[in-house]
Amino acid sequence: MYFKDNNMSGLTLTVKLSIFSVAASIFLLSGCSTTASVNSAQGQSLSALNSQLANIVDNNGCTASFQCKVLEVGARACGGPSKYAVYSTLNTPQEQAESIAKQITEQEKNQNEQQSLTDCLPVIEVQSLCINQQCQSIDIK
Repeated sequence: MYFKDNNMSGLTLTVKLSIFSVAASIFLLSGCSTTASVNSAQGQSLSALNSQLANIVDNNGCTASFQCKVLEVGARACGGPSKYAVYSTLNTPQEQAESIAKQITEQEKNQNEQQSLTDCLPVIEVQSLCINQQCQSIDIK
């Protein structure tokens, strides 16, 4: 009987270790899955915001240059925007355009911090003018 009790307690310890190992594995794997889906969701969100911005830029009809605005969009690791976007206040509320640009900028800043990116290529600043009833970008030299 004494031998069986030791054998049972050894088996119980083995079972406990096995259960602990399985639980730890599931916990670790679920953490990896969560991290991957969070990163994927951030990428989709940034992609969706860039699509919204592209729609704003596409709808850039104007009757005068004062309706054309330039947005600084995104964030380079070395500072400054990653691009400039020209849009028309005739078709897009300024607050909406600025909100989308701000969200893109925040997400790109976060990406730069997480991925230690070092994009220092210059982005040429633009000016906006209404030409042929369309807001257009003109490079500032």
